[in-house]
Amino acid sequence: MTSLTLAGAAAANNNGGHLSEPTDGYGQAPAVGSNDTPRHAPYMTRPDVAAGEWVQDVRAHSGPIYLRIVNSLERTVRRGGLAPGQRLPSQRALAQQLGIDLTTVTRAFEEARKRGLIEARGPQGSFIAPPKAGFEQAVDLSMNVPPVPDADALAETLRRGAAAVLARSNTLNLMTYHLGGGNPTDRHAAARWLEPMLGAVDDTHLLLTEGAQVALAAILLSQGRDGDAILCDTLVYPGLLQAAGALGRRLVPVDSDAHGMCPEALLRQVRRSGARLVYLNPTCQNPTALTLPLQRREALARVLETEGLLAIEDDPYWHLADAAPIPLAVLAPRHVFHVATLSKVISPGLRTAFVRCPSAVHAQAMTSALRATRLMGHPLVSALASQLLLDGSAQSLLAQVRHEAHERVRLARHLLAPSLLLRAEGLHAWCHVPPPWTDATLARTAQLQGLAIAPSSAFCPPGVTHEKGVRLSLGRAVDRRQLEGALRRIDRLLLSDALPAIER
Repeated sequence: MTSLTLAGAAAANNNGGHLSEPTDGYGQAPAVGSNDTPRHAPYMTRPDVAAGEWVQDVRAHSGPIYLRIVNSLERTVRRGGLAPGQRLPSQRALAQQLGIDLTTVTRAFEEARKRGLIEARGPQGSFIAPPKAGFEQAVDLSMNVPPVPDADALAETLRRGAAAVLARSNTLNLMTYHLGGGNPTDRHAAARWLEPMLGAVDDTHLLLTEGAQVALAAILLSQGRDGDAILCDTLVYPGLLQAAGALGRRLVPVDSDAHGMCPEALLRQVRRSGARLVYLNPTCQNPTALTLPLQRREALARVLETEGLLAIEDDPYWHLADAAPIPLAVLAPRHVFHVATLSKVISPGLRTAFVRCPSAVHAQAMTSALRATRLMGHPLVSALASQLLLDGSAQSLLAQVRHEAHERVRLARHLLAPSLLLRAEGLHAWCHVPPPWTDATLARTAQLQGLAIAPSSAFCPPGVTHEKGVRLSLGRAVDRRQLEGALRRIDRLLLSDALPAIER
């Protein structure tokens, strides 16, 4: 007999009559209608050695005993130690074996049932649940992309735009080399798009690039050299981390408060590091969703002017913000590279970003950097983007995306507990991670449940440690119903008093 069988027999003989019904050695009553042995499902194995190992695993961990039971059960199932259909000891037998009261085991089994780990079969007892059919799609909350409210309308808009480009353009011209930075028509279309944000834009200050990442790399390349310092927030867009690392630039974090980067801290770091370039993402900041108020922007603009600094104003979410303040590029136009993109407000597939440079000289230097790294853009894609901007299609798509993004932000604010949600704006929500979770354990546990989220460590410059936040992107779920289900699951994880159900 196994140790578990012996324990069950001992429980039956020495418990003062508490197990009055006949048992099968596991503390379970035989199935109704049987003579002396219970009925088992055809695929069910008896819980002998594996069950004993599972109980030992409960003893080997710390924490609330009912959660140790559930988490140990989950670990054992995940590594194959318990198979679907395998019978568990009765609650009474397990309570006796662990030396705990029956209500604690009952609570553990109820939690295991809610997690889909076990199923109850009446008088037969509890069994490892079979795997659920894979009807539930994985949900990616890790990448910021705009929602697509109407895929058919988007496809039709792209078809019309491409047809217009091919009908009105010289096809051979679209398929040959072009100078980087965009042609006059592209820059005219870009200026119209930027006008609500920046007002009138001088064409000689304006460049087009294949997305904001290309723009960031070209600015860094044109405005510094290997080893230079770039001042930034303590949590930043991962694309900056990648570009700075590839180009040998040092990121120097600047302290912030509830309103964003502190002007006094910026001034101190400028004088301490000798840095001449600052990176800012002032509207719906990625990842914290913070929008710097106008007063803070004005104070930062004054530091740029008095210290003769240049700033990269990465501003992809301006169109999605509620009453976004004036950009830094308007407050300190001779000191700011303003980067806007269609990727976050229409579609990443258009691969189009616009850079308003501080001067024509800065634009020429950036153009040289663009030519050195990718020679030219994609004329056909640039022509399509310009067509959509000039015929009003882009504005129509933006209105749809804005509405859907606002609805999804409202959903996040409603579904995520106030104790967890720090901010939701633009395309993402920034959440506090309560103990005992860290951002890494939460991301891993969410992954096991089919949810991809972005931990704060993905946004940390070298030397910065942050384990208490996660970004939830709201745009990639196929619809609001899928997003609602994903947010509810995240909320339950964060609010549960369960320890992370993964190996540490």
